[in-house]
Amino acid sequence: MNDNLLARDRINRMLNIEKILSRKREQKRVAEFLLRNAIKVSEDGKLFSKNIEIPYTSIARVLNVDRRVIKATISSILEEPKLKKIFTKLDSTLLLRDVAPELGFGAIEIIPTDAASKGIVAGVAKIITNSGISIRQIIAEDPMFENAETTVITEKPLPRELIDEMLKVPGVKKVMVLS
Repeated sequence: MNDNLLARDRINRMLNIEKILSRKREQKRVAEFLLRNAIKVSEDGKLFSKNIEIPYTSIARVLNVDRRVIKATISSILEEPKLKKIFTKLDSTLLLRDVAPELGFGAIEIIPTDAASKGIVAGVAKIITNSGISIRQIIAEDPMFENAETTVITEKPLPRELIDEMLKVPGVKKVMVLS
């Protein structure tokens, strides 16, 4: 089974999406997309990223489905108490990853051997802070998602010797400097 299928399977089991949206393959895909992109469902069935409303047609276009599939998915989510509790609380956050160089910050991406490994973030953070460099942001994706990775933004670019040290942290497969 490939990583993408494993991630979907974990999401489905965790939220019980498989059972709740059985025989509704397209709705499962929509629900997974909303979750992965932290798109909030309001009590009245509208979609939001922060306080910006997202039209159903925009999501439908991205997923190449009919707008009515989006509407049906939202209805299913709001009818199921467990899903409603989750999807009505989603919230996105600013990711400095792509603008770090323009701000004079450093940015690295940690690729794990296994995203569920314990101690990766702690080990990397310890190396950075022991060097006297401040961490501005750490975003670690949930291991249930395919290709989960950790992005670390620092007050300045990291010297090569710190990158080499990070490669020795158990569970770290690769460290990529982003620019």
